[in-house]
Amino acid sequence: MYEMIINVDRMEDDAPAIGLGLAVAARQRAFVTGVHIVQQFPSVAAVPEALAIMEAEEESARRRDAWWRGLCDRAGVAGAWEVLRGLYVPVLAARSRMADLMVSPLPHGYADLPIGFDHVTRTLFAGGVPTLLVPERSEVAQAPQRVLVAWNGTGESTEAVRAALPLLREAGVVHLLDGRRSSLPDFGPPPLPLGDWLARQGVSVQRWHSFDPGGDAGAALLAEAEAMQADLLVMGAWGRSRLSELVLGGTTHHVLTNARLPVLVAH
Repeated sequence: MYEMIINVDRMEDDAPAIGLGLAVAARQRAFVTGVHIVQQFPSVAAVPEALAIMEAEEESARRRDAWWRGLCDRAGVAGAWEVLRGLYVPVLAARSRMADLMVSPLPHGYADLPIGFDHVTRTLFAGGVPTLLVPERSEVAQAPQRVLVAWNGTGESTEAVRAALPLLREAGVVHLLDGRRSSLPDFGPPPLPLGDWLARQGVSVQRWHSFDPGGDAGAALLAEAEAMQADLLVMGAWGRSRLSELVLGGTTHHVLTNARLPVLVAH
């Protein structure tokens, strides 16, 4: 069975990540687990007041089981509710590895930490599964129908495409930007047969074209997504280190900081 988890920080019916995650789960006939992390801080582990606050948060979250099951029932999916306490990143990364896809709010909508150093993208970098990141301002509430795939031949971008296959098969329109760079003959890796592979996987690409945006790939990707009225962007993440992307700028950093549409990323 296809397994999904939805990282539930904001336990409210109108949270965009919850709505889109349940819509995707219904389309894929997936089992979907809502996961809420009660973050534990080692520096205050011996402070009675801090422990009492964490225990109260955990107890309150556990009482939301009926709420979550009600959401799943209305979406027509089977699901479960889990509350986990511990260090946010390793706990969420470990739990996500038991799923085929994780859905999570895109952090820039509410987090104090910049993209690349927030809990969610650190979880992805720590070995978590491919993640569908949903901006808080996203209005996409149904399984994506117009998908833009950004692929450049890297392992990260290929993994993102592989993770997106169930969504690509169901999409009505798929456009692919091929950002592979040419290499010297006999020195670079052979071209990957992406087109044949996608066709065997039941994915039809309506528009496939080369993509050479120059120095601002992130802005160019978002412009392409807006031009095709995409409701999902699929891409690999962190082509270089998170620190260099934060300091020097980079495609992942720009996209995740400015995206208004959901982004499926893999590392």
